[in-house]
Amino acid sequence: MIIVGAVIAGALLAVLGWKGYRYYWRSWGAGSPHAYVYRDEEPPGDYHIVRKIKTPTQRIALVDHEGETWVYSNGEVMFCTTEDENEYAETLVHVPMSAAKSRRSVLIIGGGGGVTTREALKYEEVESITTVDIDEAVFEFGKRLEGLVRFNRGALLDPRVETVVADGREYLENNDRAWDVILVDVPEPTDRCPTLSRLFSVEFYRLLRDRLTPGGAVGIACSASSWMPEYFGSIQATMRSAGFVATPFHLDYIVDSGEDWGFCLGTLGPIDPDGLKVGVPVDYLNPKRLRDVLHMPYYFSDLDGGIQTDANETLLEIVRKAREEE
Repeated sequence: MIIVGAVIAGALLAVLGWKGYRYYWRSWGAGSPHAYVYRDEEPPGDYHIVRKIKTPTQRIALVDHEGETWVYSNGEVMFCTTEDENEYAETLVHVPMSAAKSRRSVLIIGGGGGVTTREALKYEEVESITTVDIDEAVFEFGKRLEGLVRFNRGALLDPRVETVVADGREYLENNDRAWDVILVDVPEPTDRCPTLSRLFSVEFYRLLRDRLTPGGAVGIACSASSWMPEYFGSIQATMRSAGFVATPFHLDYIVDSGEDWGFCLGTLGPIDPDGLKVGVPVDYLNPKRLRDVLHMPYYFSDLDGGIQTDANETLLEIVRKAREEE
């Protein structure tokens, strides 16, 4: 494959010239927004692209890597059936579930793979979960793809779960329901999809606040905070501006992968993080690890971050800067 690629590259260079080749590479090559799997997002070692799907909202690649299923959106990993995905889901779900006074009703925005839904279903008191994703193809993976269904334990097929194909923001704007726990797990906004900023704005967080029952809790995924800590700080500042008590927590992957994933817990009143306990069986988030997750290290203190609104590009500018410095 390397030799073939070199031959093709040489031929293109001869025909197009250097400027033409660079245009081809940026526009259509593996580094372009047209790629289904970006080179810097590839699984380690050999992998096989099982299927490519272009939907109205994204380009999806289904990848097999040593028996694991990796699902890509617009070239970047969306979710996969790996152990670190379990750790991520446990952290995002069980901190806000533990902070909420009730857990009868749960809303998950960005849960098409079913892994966060799987974790929320561990609570016996859960009566209903509404899982919203913008792309029906992702739900089909979560409901029909054997490896993924085995990984999410059939969560999206559970009778307590309603799956809704919709934009999360529009769904809330057209709905007057209230939930005990709301979880938001969507990618950071980029120049390829700047409208994702609407799912991180102060206006959106006010919607979440208004759709939360008294004593409820919100959990927000905040991307790789070690990569762009200002992004993490901006989300906290924006949640506070929307009227939440914002409590940051994190998943320390630094030893394994050099990344530290940030999350933010939003409540309508103060909480005692030391008093939180996970009341269901978990594989990763034991009491000691829960204390680590809720303890924010010094390098996450006093983070600068502006407030994201529907009218500005605060988070997008942070992402742009971080990508330029890579």
